[in-house]
Amino acid sequence: MGRRPRAVRLAIPALFVAILTFIALWRVSAPVPPAAGGSAASPAEVLGPLTHIAEVLADNSVGRQASLERVMIRDVPSARTLWIGDSDDDRVFVVLDPDVKNLTGVPPRPGSRVTLLGLVRAAPIEETAMRQWAVDAATAKALRAHGTYLHVTEIKPSEA
Repeated sequence: MGRRPRAVRLAIPALFVAILTFIALWRVSAPVPPAAGGSAASPAEVLGPLTHIAEVLADNSVGRQASLERVMIRDVPSARTLWIGDSDDDRVFVVLDPDVKNLTGVPPRPGSRVTLLGLVRAAPIEETAMRQWAVDAATAKALRAHGTYLHVTEIKPSEA
């Protein structure tokens, strides 16, 4: 028997490696089927947005979306900040994004009710809050004591 041509001697191992590579990549990229009776939902879908003021105040709410409907504006400490809630025990500090989508068309006023959409964030140190949002020392200290605030990207009027 004669010797095989050089191209054939190199092509056979290369073809074998290519087939094994294709199979390995196919196995790695194949989706994992959900467990029996379960669904393949992401954590964000399972948790959903926060809808109550008390949920925003929780330590584990940082990083979660919030959609608060018909909340009362209690106070407006500066042009970009608000205190919302029905009582002193149940109030949340709100910071309006510089590019907030304000569907009310008017600046927020104490006593009005609005719907807020945003993200819960950890409260900064007092000096940072005073510098960034032009709030006084008492407001910055109260914010720090609460531990979280709501960074609002959209504000809508609430229906009566």
